[in-house]
Amino acid sequence: MLKERIRIGILMGGQSAEREVSLASGCNLVEILDRTKYEVFPIEVGEDSKWYLHHIDAPLLNSRSAIGREVPTGKSYTPPAAQHSELVTARVMRSRIDVLFLALHGPGGEDGTIQGFLETLAIPYVGSGVLASALTMDKVRCKVFLRASGLPTPEWVSFSRSEWLAGSADLVEEVLDRFPGGCVIKPNDQGSSVGMSVLGPAEDPTAAIQEALGFSGEILVERRIHGREFTCGVYGSEMPEALPVTEIRSTRTFFDYEAKYQPGGAEEITPAEIEDSLAAEIQSLAVRAHGVFGCAGITRTDFLLDESGPTILEINTIPGMTRMSLIPRACVAAGIEFETILDRVIGEALFRDQLVPAAG
Repeated sequence: MLKERIRIGILMGGQSAEREVSLASGCNLVEILDRTKYEVFPIEVGEDSKWYLHHIDAPLLNSRSAIGREVPTGKSYTPPAAQHSELVTARVMRSRIDVLFLALHGPGGEDGTIQGFLETLAIPYVGSGVLASALTMDKVRCKVFLRASGLPTPEWVSFSRSEWLAGSADLVEEVLDRFPGGCVIKPNDQGSSVGMSVLGPAEDPTAAIQEALGFSGEILVERRIHGREFTCGVYGSEMPEALPVTEIRSTRTFFDYEAKYQPGGAEEITPAEIEDSLAAEIQSLAVRAHGVFGCAGITRTDFLLDESGPTILEINTIPGMTRMSLIPRACVAAGIEFETILDRVIGEALFRDQLVPAAG
């Protein structure tokens, strides 16, 4: 039996390269959730892996959690002060909350790790489950699954750090031969374009591969598509619905970390200025991807469009929830209160066992 207000924990922070983005997403959720419906518990996963329950007037929640222009590296970590937070464990929080809203980004947050941990403790959570999270975060396996499901995705090759060390010259030759028109190089398990490079025709991929391998033990090399970039949000487990399509016009070479989180980094047009039939096709592909992976909560699927049509780049199972993020802005364009969607996915998380997930 639920209490008068739903007790909801917002889990944010973590140890990934997207920590700043996660904190900004979490703090925004803490701010906008309706206090007449929810009793909110802001929980930071520290870089020391400990859980800190912040008081509602804590500095973290009032700092507006600025996101830097570059991926933070090598910064020292200072745990929150005792007067502003309480050191807790997941087992302790299980008795104090009804549901967790996952705002963790990157490895440890979107890859099924935290989801599996919460499953073992029987703590309900908002978002996709273990399998969907693991498959979509692993870019190589995600593309294999997309292809097997009949969904379009660009051609690719992948290799590990050990394969690179054993035969880098052969791999460089293979990349140049396979992708004469240029390629995109990504770490296999990062988000927010962390460690990603976009190369032109015949451009030496060595430095980009080494950069990507600095973030992951496996990398994805994908055919570069010269076309327009779109993204589409989907929400819900049972009968999921698509939000309006957004076109992204980056002011940089591509929609990188800075372009995503700094003002003026990209022009984001919602709804996209495209034919209704194309918008419907992109929305249909996004809903299908959401369904075939068995996703829940809110997802965002990224696309590129060329003369052959839209093709799926990846599916994000915990998209950004910052003030600048695409999902909240798409809700505005659709005439839907973002809080209404949050209410729906929180309710679905609480009663997940009674829902019938949509098939792709």
